[in-house]
Amino acid sequence: MEKKDEEKLLKLLGARGTKQILELLSEYGTIQYKQVEEFMSAPTLNKRLHELLTFGLIKHRSKREKGREKGDKLTEKGKKIMKCMEAIIEVAEE
Repeated sequence: MEKKDEEKLLKLLGARGTKQILELLSEYGTIQYKQVEEFMSAPTLNKRLHELLTFGLIKHRSKREKGREKGDKLTEKGKKIMKCMEAIIEVAEE
């Protein structure tokens, strides 16, 4: 990853709403837009989801698949990032 992209990723991880989205996805597996909309404005939510998709941290299921609801879910990369964020917070709280 280029330095410019590293900086964008770190900025995204610290941006308002990113942590909440990742936590919800980690807890529930799949979330729908309306579940997150109550925590932040629609423009901010759209921007964060787009950025998370761009970095491959989430993927979007646009239609129902085998009884699963459409929505967003963490990718393997997103799960690893979430674990790293949790570890950083844990160290900071020591």
